[in-house]
Amino acid sequence: MVDVQTQFQKVTIARNKWWGKVLYLDNEVNVTERDEFVYHEMIVHVPMLTHNEPKSVLIVGGGDGAVAREILKHSNIEKVSMVDIDEEVIKACKEHMPELNNGAFDDPRL
Repeated sequence: MVDVQTQFQKVTIARNKWWGKVLYLDNEVNVTERDEFVYHEMIVHVPMLTHNEPKSVLIVGGGDGAVAREILKHSNIEKVSMVDIDEEVIKACKEHMPELNNGAFDDPRL
């Protein structure tokens, strides 16, 4: 699917019989299609629900878009800023793993 060396890292997206699509960064598993929700839901909803009415959020990293997807489920969010060092991760995930962002990249709040 994807196997490219960017100026920052090696980005690979491949299919796995058990895990589905897998994003590797520098040959290390970053996220898998099968279980990504476990990580992304916990990393987002726990802090979001402990804050008293958050309006804006900064994501550092998150090029696969799944953290943005979960944050944007909160109707009180007005603005999400995402900063990722490698635009190629975002492009690859938009094209080959769109189920991770589920339209988050098209949300005007991002």
